[in-house]
Amino acid sequence: MKIATIARNPKNSPNMTANDAAILSSVAKELTLMGAEVVAIDENGDIPEDADVVCHMSRTPEVLEKLKKAEQRGITVINTPDAIEKCSRIRTMELLELNGIPQPAFSVVEKGEDLNDSTFPAWIKRGTGWSCHKNDVCYVTDKKEALEAIEEMRQRGIESFVYTAHCKGDIIKFYGVGNRYFTYSYPVADKTKFGLEKINGAIKHYPFDINSMQRMVVKAAETIGLTIYGGDCIVDEKGNISLIDLNDFPSFSSVREEAAKEIAQSIINTQKIK
Repeated sequence: MKIATIARNPKNSPNMTANDAAILSSVAKELTLMGAEVVAIDENGDIPEDADVVCHMSRTPEVLEKLKKAEQRGITVINTPDAIEKCSRIRTMELLELNGIPQPAFSVVEKGEDLNDSTFPAWIKRGTGWSCHKNDVCYVTDKKEALEAIEEMRQRGIESFVYTAHCKGDIIKFYGVGNRYFTYSYPVADKTKFGLEKINGAIKHYPFDINSMQRMVVKAAETIGLTIYGGDCIVDEKGNISLIDLNDFPSFSSVREEAAKEIAQSIINTQKIK
């Protein structure tokens, strides 16, 4: 079995470049131990014609088009380019809403008047793509701060925005591989992308049903079409769980070695059932 790997462009990996590279390297190592031939290419490289699988972390439109063509040639691509495109924030939130996945109240913002009936504190987030800048996700306490956040993003060429209600509670970080692997942890202050978790304050360790969380997360990933995924949930004082973020192929930094084995086995399994 021949497997090509493609690393994530550093511009799509703020403060996580080394961790993203480390998980892909660990997956490649596990695949090699399982007997696969692994070829690492960068985003500018050509996908080998004889590849059976492409395991990638790419998000750039040019690479996604290349991956679509690879799929047309019969190559298995994980995660699929269609799923990656659905990970753009507005698309993700709308799909989750349509499929009954609990998440904070949100609305798409196009002009200042869209915020007239909004409550604060809240979050203003870029509506398309992924968070690549510390100000792509902003905690705001009133409409003035919200409009300032939007204007700052517009200055950087961003034109779509999402207002999201702020939810009090414990943040839970999760990682998953299909429905075969799921794990969670509380965030560690000095090991997060932008440190925004601190806004929710000290962890209270509110009790919650881990099986319910897993079912919700797996359903969310299946809704988007992700095989390798991670994100964040909020657990409030009553144990209610809401999904606040879902990402394709995170760094799995806290569980890298065990996750690499699960990802590699998942890739191998895609070929066994062909």
